[in-house]
Amino acid sequence: MSIARKSGGYMAMIAALTFAAVGAAADAEAAPSTGSSSGSGLIDTGSAGTGSFAGGSAAGGSGSASPRTQLCNASTESGGAGVTDTIHELGKAGPISFVLSYETKNIPDQIQVFYEGSQVYNTGYVGDNINEGTGSALVTLPPGTATSILVRVTGPDATEWSYTVHCPA
Repeated sequence: MSIARKSGGYMAMIAALTFAAVGAAADAEAAPSTGSSSGSGLIDTGSAGTGSFAGGSAAGGSGSASPRTQLCNASTESGGAGVTDTIHELGKAGPISFVLSYETKNIPDQIQVFYEGSQVYNTGYVGDNINEGTGSALVTLPPGTATSILVRVTGPDATEWSYTVHCPA
């Protein structure tokens, strides 16, 4: 019975967090639109640079700060609530594939991957007290010109997660 209550509590948290993350946007599947001045909704990864960032990023969901950029094979970690956007430089344009490995521990988090403004992978909310959210996925990017992706992690209060975008072969 306590598991059902916890599960229901998580679902309520996830619903509230999803609503908060979407905010005023009417489209629940809205693609990130950082750096675009044309209103196209595409991610401008060309002006983000290719520096390395160790640790977590906290772009929030407001769109006021540009996502941080880091190279592939570097771990990204956080422990805070909300939306964390990080750009990962892959060094190659699509079509390519790479491995995304993640650990969302015991509080559900969602990990989404965007390429050229379109979502190409979504874990859904993974991780709870019964099944930790340890996993990996082969993410395949379609043909394109961008050499970087945006990874968005959405999580509730007291969340802890980490992931690594492994460099394509």
